[in-house]
Amino acid sequence: PRSRAATMGGDFRGGKRHRREDGSHMRVFKPTVGGTGPMAGSRELEEMREAIIHCDGSPEMMKHLSGLLAQDLPALNEPACRFVLECVQNLPVKTPVYATLVAMLNHGCGEFVEEVVRATCELLETLLASASLDDRIRARLLLRFVAVWPIVGIVSESAAVDILDAVVCAALDAAEKGEPGWQPRADYLAYIALAALPWAGGTLQKAKEFDRMMDSIEDYLRKRRQGPDPAAMLFAPPAGSAADTVDDWLEECWGRVNEVRKAGAQDEASWTVKSIPPVTDIVTGDEFEYAGHKHTPPPLKVVEMTFSGAAEALAAYPVRPRLRILPQEQTEGLWDAGDWGPLERFVAEEYIADTLWAFEPGFRRDTTIPAADQMGTLPLPADHPERCQFLVAETLFGEMLALPRPAHEAVFYHIVIQDLCKAIPSFPKMMAKVVGQMFRQIGRMEFEARERLADWMAHHLSCFDLAWPWQSWVHVADQASNHPQRTFCSSVVRRLCRLSYYDRVKESLPDELHCLMPNTPALNPDYILETLNGSSGALRDLQAFMKEKKPAPEVMEWLKTSGKLDALGRAGAAKVLTVAALQHGQKCITHHNVLLKRYEGALTELTQETSELEGCADVMVAAAAGIWAGTHPHMAVTAVSRLLELGLAKPADVARWLESSISDETAAGTDDDGASRGVAWGTADAWDIACLAVETVAADRENREWKASAARRKVEAAEAQAARATADADRAASQGRHVDAGRAKEAAGRIEGKIARLRAELDDASLPVEHAGAQLADAAGALCLALVKSLAPKLADAAADAAGPTPAEVGADAAPERRDARALAMCVAALRRFRSYVGAEHEGKVREALGGAPAEVATALGEAMSGRVGFSGAAMIE
Repeated sequence: PRSRAATMGGDFRGGKRHRREDGSHMRVFKPTVGGTGPMAGSRELEEMREAIIHCDGSPEMMKHLSGLLAQDLPALNEPACRFVLECVQNLPVKTPVYATLVAMLNHGCGEFVEEVVRATCELLETLLASASLDDRIRARLLLRFVAVWPIVGIVSESAAVDILDAVVCAALDAAEKGEPGWQPRADYLAYIALAALPWAGGTLQKAKEFDRMMDSIEDYLRKRRQGPDPAAMLFAPPAGSAADTVDDWLEECWGRVNEVRKAGAQDEASWTVKSIPPVTDIVTGDEFEYAGHKHTPPPLKVVEMTFSGAAEALAAYPVRPRLRILPQEQTEGLWDAGDWGPLERFVAEEYIADTLWAFEPGFRRDTTIPAADQMGTLPLPADHPERCQFLVAETLFGEMLALPRPAHEAVFYHIVIQDLCKAIPSFPKMMAKVVGQMFRQIGRMEFEARERLADWMAHHLSCFDLAWPWQSWVHVADQASNHPQRTFCSSVVRRLCRLSYYDRVKESLPDELHCLMPNTPALNPDYILETLNGSSGALRDLQAFMKEKKPAPEVMEWLKTSGKLDALGRAGAAKVLTVAALQHGQKCITHHNVLLKRYEGALTELTQETSELEGCADVMVAAAAGIWAGTHPHMAVTAVSRLLELGLAKPADVARWLESSISDETAAGTDDDGASRGVAWGTADAWDIACLAVETVAADRENREWKASAARRKVEAAEAQAARATADADRAASQGRHVDAGRAKEAAGRIEGKIARLRAELDDASLPVEHAGAQLADAAGALCLALVKSLAPKLADAAADAAGPTPAEVGADAAPERRDARALAMCVAALRRFRSYVGAEHEGKVREALGGAPAEVATALGEAMSGRVGFSGAAMIE
C-alpha cells in the first residue's frame, strides 16, 4: 500500500512509490470473452482486469472496487477469479491486498469467494506437480496467499494450517520412502511451507494444528541430509570452521521462523514484519465486514515425483540462492528489541526474488527496466535506508552468482544493478562495498562464481566509462601471477578487452596495474612456429595456396600426390590445414568462416571417422584453440565455435581434445621458457570452450522445444476456436436461427481442417526435440566422463587440501593457487554445471569412473555431479 511504502533510503524518484502496475509484465493471461452479464464484452473484461491490477490497497479504492465487482460477480465469477489469481502470482508484494479484496466480497458474493478458494487449491495442486521454475515460484506465491486467508476471515486457521501441513507431510513421506533423488524436492516443499509463515504466522499459531505442523517440519529436518549440495556453496566455510561445516539454506530458514515462533508463543506481535503491512492497516473499521461465511477448502493432494537420479533432482530443485558476505549488523541488524527481527531479511529476499521473476519478461523494453523500477520501490523498512540498500545489493549478487546457474540470464542481473546505480545515487557506494568484501574473501570463493563476478564487473565497467577505484587494488601487482586476487583482476581486465578497445582499457588502469593487461591481440607465434617445424614444409605451401584461393579438392590432391599426407598422417595434415586456414583468415570472424567453409571438404575427408579409421576432428579443436592461445582475450573460443557451428567438430571432439590435453601436459599450456603451446585445462579459454561445446547443443534443444511449444499453442488455440464455433452453432440452432447455425457449422468445419494440419506440424516439431535431448545428454556426458577419467588420478593432493579446513588467509595475504587446485575447481564447476543435462545413464558412468579414484577426489567430483544426497564417496569406494 502506498501509505506504508518506503523506498530504499528515499532516493528513488524523490521518495515516492511509483509502482509499474500497468500489467505489462504479466506473463500468460489474455482476457476471455464470454458470459452474459453487464460486463461480458472483451473491453469490459479488460477494464475489470485493469482495475484489479491497479488496486493499491487504499481504503477508498478497496471499498469502491469491491462495490463495483459485487454488482457483476454473479455472472462473471470465473473470469474475475482468474484475474485475482493472476495478480496474486504476478504482483507478489500485494498478496495481503488481494486477500483483503476477496474477503470484502465474502459477505455478498460468497459463491465467488468459494470459487477463489477452490480454484486456488486446484491450481496449487497442478503447480506442485511441475518442476519448472515458473511453476515452482507460482506454487510458493499461492501458498502464501492461502496462509493469509485466515487473517481476513476467508477460511479458519485450522483449514489453512491443514493445507500447509499437507505440503510438509509430502516432504516427510518422501524422506521415509527414500527414492533416488528425493531430497531436493522434499526440501523445496518444506521451504515453501516455512516461507508462507512470515505473512500469517501470528494468526496461524492460534490453531491447535500449528504445533503439529511445526513438529512435522522438525521431524523432516532430522531425516534429511544436511547440506544437500556442497558444490553449490559460493564460499568455503570461514577459517576456524570445522572441516565438515556446510552452509545449509533450509536450516537457516527454519532457524529464523522457529526463533519467532518461540517468541510468538508469548507475544503475537513478535511475528510482525515491518515490510509486510498488517491487513488492519489496509482496510479498517466499518469498511471491512467479517460477517461472511468461512469456507472449507478442498483437501490438498501433493503428487509424488520420481527422478532418474540425484543429478536430475538437484537440477530441477536447486538450493535457495544466498550470499552472506557483509557483517550481519550492516544488512539486518542483531535482532535487538525494537529493531529488525529474524524474519525481516528473509521477507526482503523473498520480495527481491519474486520481483526479479515477475518483472523479468520486460527487461528489454525500457531504458529503466520494470524489474529495476520495482526494485527501487519495494516496501522495505524506512528506518534503515543504508541497511536496505546493502541488503538489496547483497541479495542481487547472491541471485546472480547462484550455483549451478542463476534463475535468469546473467545479463538480466547486470542490467538491474546498472539501472539501480543510475536511479539511486547512493546505491553504487553500497554495491561497491559488497564487491570489495567479496574481493577480500576471493580466496575462498568458488571458481565459477569468481568467473561470473568477473563477467559482471567487466560488463558493468564498460557501461560506466570504465570507472572503478582500482587504486585500492594496486597491491595485486606485487602478488604472484596465480594469486587468487590477481587472477580475478586479470580475468576482469581480460573480459574488458573483449568489450572495449585495448588501449582504452589500458588507459583506465593505474600504471601499477598495466601488468594485468593481456598480450596485444594477435596470433600465437609459438604455436605457429611449432606447427611449421613439424609440418615438413607443408604449412608454407598451404599458406601460399590460401593466397591463391585454391579450392579444397586441389589442396587435397596436392596433399596426396606430394607425399605430405603420408608423412604427416591424417591428424597431422588436418592440423596443418586448420592452422593455415585460420592464419590466413585471422582478420575477423567472417574470414574464419569463409576459409573454414572453403576447405570444409578437405578437412572433413581428413578427420571423419570411417569403418577402418578413427575420427580425429579433435586436432582441429586443438589447432583452433592453440593458434590464439594466450595472445587474444577471446578468439580461441570463437575459433572453436566456428568449427562447431559449421559441423566440422562435435562436442565429443572437444571432450577428446580436453582429455588428450590433460593427459599430455607437454602438448598444451605454457613451457618453462614461457612459450604458449596451446590451451591447457585450468585456463579461462579451456573453461569457456568446454562450456561452449555443451551449451551450443543445449541452445539447439531449447530452440527446438520453443518451436514445438509454439506449434502446441497453435493447436490449442485452434481447438478452442472450434469449440466456440460449435457452441455458437448449437446456440443458434436452439434459437431457430438456422442460417447462422449453418454458417457456424461451416466455420467449425474449416477450423477442423486447420487443426489436422497443425497437429501434423506439431508431430513433426516434436520428433527433433527428442533427438536434441539425446544429443545433449551425450555431449554433456562425454565431456564430464572425459574430465573425470583424465583428472581423477592427478588431483589427490588438491582434493585432500580442499577437504581440509579453509586457510586463515584468503585475501591479500592468501597463498598462491596451485595449478592442480584450479584444475580441480574447474572440474567441479563443469560437473555441477552440466549435471542437469547428463541423464541417469551418463551419471552412472561418471560415478563408475570414480570408483577407483582416491577417496577425497571421488567425494569432491561425485558430490559435484550428484550432490551429497546422491553420492557417498566412502560407500562407493567400499
